[in-house]
Amino acid sequence: MVGEEIEPAVFQLCGETPQDLSEAKEMINNFIIREHLTIPIHDPAIAYFTREDVEMLNAMQKELTVSIKLERKGQDSVVTMEGLTRDVHTAESRVRDMIRKVERNESKKREALMIRTIIKWQYQENGQRFENFDMLTNFDLEQAFQNQQPSVKIKINNDEYEADLVSKEAKRRGIRIKLNRVDLEDTAEAASQSSLPSHWENMKGNSVILVKLKAGSKEYTEVEKEFRRTGLTFKIIEIERVQNSALWRNYMIKMNELEDKNKHKNNERRLFHGTGSDTTDLINNHGFNRSYAGMHSAIYGKGSSFAVDPSYSAKGYSKPDAKGHKRMYLAKVLVGDFTRGNSGLVVPPAKSSSSVDLYNSVTNDLNNPTMFVIFHDVQAYPEYLITFQ
Repeated sequence: MVGEEIEPAVFQLCGETPQDLSEAKEMINNFIIREHLTIPIHDPAIAYFTREDVEMLNAMQKELTVSIKLERKGQDSVVTMEGLTRDVHTAESRVRDMIRKVERNESKKREALMIRTIIKWQYQENGQRFENFDMLTNFDLEQAFQNQQPSVKIKINNDEYEADLVSKEAKRRGIRIKLNRVDLEDTAEAASQSSLPSHWENMKGNSVILVKLKAGSKEYTEVEKEFRRTGLTFKIIEIERVQNSALWRNYMIKMNELEDKNKHKNNERRLFHGTGSDTTDLINNHGFNRSYAGMHSAIYGKGSSFAVDPSYSAKGYSKPDAKGHKRMYLAKVLVGDFTRGNSGLVVPPAKSSSSVDLYNSVTNDLNNPTMFVIFHDVQAYPEYLITFQ
């Protein structure tokens, strides 16, 4: 068990004089102090360690002869390692690798959720109706398909199969199971999941388009009013509506989920996100991924940050290009139920110490919030891209 006490070593000293014994004892104590180390690792991701992760900690404890204590307490989760210095440093490196793996898995889940609304992979056993794969297997199949891999290993009912993406068959010891790939963009099912806004331009088969708004139009004026509401006097070069069908559907699915879970509809805010010209294509196509949309500040959490005041985004984080043009998004953000954040957060904290239910976002001030941080990409939609000078 993690946290199991290691039987202590006992020294029995014999010497000719009390001074010899005292010197020997001091030498041993100094050696222990020099070679003994305790390192705590505080990280909210530790709360998501699986049973396999705990088993790895147990095995590590026996292999390295270190004491490892695991405390899962939401955002205050910690792993404490104690033992010989070299062994503790080895254990520390492995635990940090485990934390990074947890964070990668969380990122994969977010991407898988997005893919699931666009593509569905299915399998058919014994001539019965096609069944949908689980979200993560669906993601693995689609990734392999997009990368033009001829095959990928998957599991069906806990049995491992080789999925042939050319013949659309899963094979195992002479057993063949039909596979099917459904593009929801081409089916009525896509529309039923979440219809696109009525004022959008026809996408004409494209998954992402940018529509330049006409200056003076009702839509343009509305966005400009939001941009200038705190006194910004920058010249607006252009305002573009970002139309991304996949991001929009994911956003609407998340909105419905929060409304059901939080039992209220006060989950959405329009917030600002300043950025440079080098990240706009990434955001337009993939949304506010924290790897490139969360670099601004990690004071309140290691996620994607959004400001209530457009002046904050315009002056601090909208980096000018060679022409001196700056860029800022007016985004729809699902802040939901929120709490105060801190720099160590990689996921929102739990709503209580006895709950696995997490807050939806964090902020700098509960009474007068000026900044929000989200940790799930689908909780924000880049509605308008404003270029200004």
